[in-house]
Amino acid sequence: MRHAFLGAMVVLALGACSEDGSGGPAPRASGAEAAIPGSAGGSAGAGQSAGAGESAGAGQSAGAGESGMPLGGAPAMVGPVMEPAGGGAGAPAEAEEPWEILIEGEWELPPGTEGYRCARLTPDEDLYAGALKAKNPPGTHHTVLTIGAPSGADGVGECSAGVNAAEGVFGAGVGTDDLIMPAGVAMRFTAGQQLLLNLHLFNVTDAPLSGVSGTLYRSVAADEVEQLAERTIVVSVSLSLPPGEVTTQQGQCTITQDTTVFALLPHMHQLGVHLKGVVERAGEVTRVLHDAPFDFDTQPIYALDRVQLVAGDVVHTECTYDNTTDQLVTFGDSSLDEMCNFSLFRYPASEGGAFICAF
Repeated sequence: MRHAFLGAMVVLALGACSEDGSGGPAPRASGAEAAIPGSAGGSAGAGQSAGAGESAGAGQSAGAGESGMPLGGAPAMVGPVMEPAGGGAGAPAEAEEPWEILIEGEWELPPGTEGYRCARLTPDEDLYAGALKAKNPPGTHHTVLTIGAPSGADGVGECSAGVNAAEGVFGAGVGTDDLIMPAGVAMRFTAGQQLLLNLHLFNVTDAPLSGVSGTLYRSVAADEVEQLAERTIVVSVSLSLPPGEVTTQQGQCTITQDTTVFALLPHMHQLGVHLKGVVERAGEVTRVLHDAPFDFDTQPIYALDRVQLVAGDVVHTECTYDNTTDQLVTFGDSSLDEMCNFSLFRYPASEGGAFICAF
């Protein structure tokens, strides 16, 4: 098990595209073009459980959540009732702020092509977000939002799947709903740090396709923020799916600090059929985080009732696939490859930790 910032893996964390360019199975392709990012701010959170994807890399902690059995003592094999967040995870604030553009990028794709565009934006003041929303028009396979030291001029340009900043913020694919954090929890985008939105674009039509993809946010006053949140992705990169077989691939991530998980986002590709994620302590399962079928065309965020983990806990994942093809399928960013990703939205934010925990 290793902790690593695998930029190329992050982009692999979400999404799919359909034959109308909007979502669902689609053939591979190449190339495209883009331009123009939008303005800033953002954050995430919310709670109830869910997820899928095999496990991989990085740590957090275990404890008792508000729902499900408490950790410690005899293993609690029964997890919380899992349901998608719907319009967003978590209880809405009494007076909701309007959605504002955090960052966005304009793009254009020739017929039958696939490509990546990166939008960069450096805020000139600290921004706090209590909720995040994806802006994914047809042709957006998925988006991955990170933040870190500036890596280029603000604007939009061609890039690759591996271009990401150091800290995880948000990601969205087909059917991903709003991420709404619990009261008092927000994500901070510090002035001078650069937001980097990686767009995986896919035009499977026979006509040119264009759009503006991005991330919206709801602003929160700094004096209302008690905890800063972040996104950590448990990624399993050692996938090997024999042709014509149903197989289950496993992964794990050791938690390195006490943490509270308030939402999950599972992700696989077209061959994924089921994802399970559990918490293990001292070799015993103490909490089921997610155990549900996976639908490539609907990838919602699942809210949790603030599940507390402690350093040393292990998040273990099991991803089940039905390889109906006549070829060996392995890990990769294309919709024709496979993934086993399990995103944890949690607080407190770690200090300079990699946002990918790869196994």
